[in-house]
Amino acid sequence: MHKLNKIRRFLAVLAVLTSLLVIATIAIRLRQGKAPDLGVAKLPVQVDVSLQKIHYTETKEGAKRWDLSAERADYNKETDTTSLSKVKLVVDGGDHVGELQVTADRAQYHNNTRDVLLEGNVRGVGSKGVEFTAPRITYLAARSLLQSADRVHFVDGGLELEGVGMEFQTKTRRLKLLKDVTAVYRPQVAR
Repeated sequence: MHKLNKIRRFLAVLAVLTSLLVIATIAIRLRQGKAPDLGVAKLPVQVDVSLQKIHYTETKEGAKRWDLSAERADYNKETDTTSLSKVKLVVDGGDHVGELQVTADRAQYHNNTRDVLLEGNVRGVGSKGVEFTAPRITYLAARSLLQSADRVHFVDGGLELEGVGMEFQTKTRRLKLLKDVTAVYRPQVAR
């Protein structure tokens, strides 16, 4: 029993000395201006969570409505938005109109409304031949609507349209260009 008490005292003294040594080392490094390297990069002040390579799928009544993926996502709890970079939004339009894939350099995802503001080299390509480009487009999830106030270039088969302001229904593929519209039709030759 006496031997067991000596071992306990020895271990307690060893633990105290080790703790003092660690504290002394940290204090010396802090005085020298060398804080210990934690190995984790600090997030910007407005970012609460940062993720790499995210993929989010929105479903309704068991059917996929759209997929959103990005190389990086930074979530801001205060504004309830997620900043995305290298973004791909794939909207399902059903069998008769097909999928529509929209890519952009960056986007803002509004978590409460599920709306997505896509910016920088926005390009949409549909599985049935529709294509468009714009500097900025907003996807309004509740209405399945792509909307832009900027100049949009739109191509569908032999029809090429350009105008300022766009409303594009992703379920029906109905397009409305709002002003300064030009249209060119080039009949496609059967091969």
